[in-house]
Amino acid sequence: MMYSGQAAIDYLINEVGKTDLAESSHWQKYHSLFKVTSEGFEGLQGFGGRAKPRIKMLRFAEKFLQYRFRKMGRCNFSVIDHLAEEMVLKQNRTYDLDVLRQVLTISFLQSTVPQVLSSQSIGCVIGDGFATTSSLLLKSQSAGRVVLVNLNKTLLVDLWYLKLWMGDQVFSSSVDLVTNKDELERALAKPVGSGQIIAIQAMNHELLRDCPIKFVVNIASMQEMDPPVIAAYFQDLRDIKSDDALIFYCCNREEKSLPDGTVTKFSEYPWSFKDQTIVDELCPWHQTFYSFRPPFFRPYDGPIRHRLAVMMKTNKGN
Repeated sequence: MMYSGQAAIDYLINEVGKTDLAESSHWQKYHSLFKVTSEGFEGLQGFGGRAKPRIKMLRFAEKFLQYRFRKMGRCNFSVIDHLAEEMVLKQNRTYDLDVLRQVLTISFLQSTVPQVLSSQSIGCVIGDGFATTSSLLLKSQSAGRVVLVNLNKTLLVDLWYLKLWMGDQVFSSSVDLVTNKDELERALAKPVGSGQIIAIQAMNHELLRDCPIKFVVNIASMQEMDPPVIAAYFQDLRDIKSDDALIFYCCNREEKSLPDGTVTKFSEYPWSFKDQTIVDELCPWHQTFYSFRPPFFRPYDGPIRHRLAVMMKTNKGN
């Protein structure tokens, strides 16, 4: 059955204790201490920041440290920035660099491929800490519907924070978790532009092939997947049943070693020479992070590249 609103959260809570076949050794490690409590969650590791709002002096210091990143903002940055402020306020968390990076990404996409970002577009986010990207895509009217794919535990956290942002009533009518093609078709029957989230567990990622998606966003999560899983997602994107071109924004570490010794390399993702590359460079806002202690700016553990491409598709129309 399709799970809507709170029923989707309850369903995922029941899935927490089960083996998630889509987990790599990275997420087996970082999910190992994850627990659902009466007040939310414990053991959230690897999800990104969710610190409580900082006191006034620290907020000022953080804004100062963010200045070098904020200068990279492009189209509608100030509008999306304001929306992010409203979002984190409702979620009772601070506006940290994790949030700012998502704002910069959407600003970049709006300036680079404005033709595919609109309130009538269906977007997809594969991996999304606290549903930040999905929330901002909807709130900025960069998408009228977002298909959100994530591992069970991470998807549960995504929906929890979506509920904090949307409120109970809107969440109940706007969020549907689907587990098969029939349920997906029912969810897709809702009008585009209604601010809907269609949630899909990573183990059911092949449902993406039946979603008329116009653009896909993946930020710092493919680097944490096993290579066969990365390849499966790429095949999903190439097999999407739509005559429209598919835009894929992929931002991941050039090389990353997982706990079991598996190495993922951006250059070895299954790109095709038939893909039309729009942008391919080191991501300017994803090379360093800040700290409140010296040295205030530090490099990530390896360069992070982003690529924006029109994907060669193997299945046109249908």
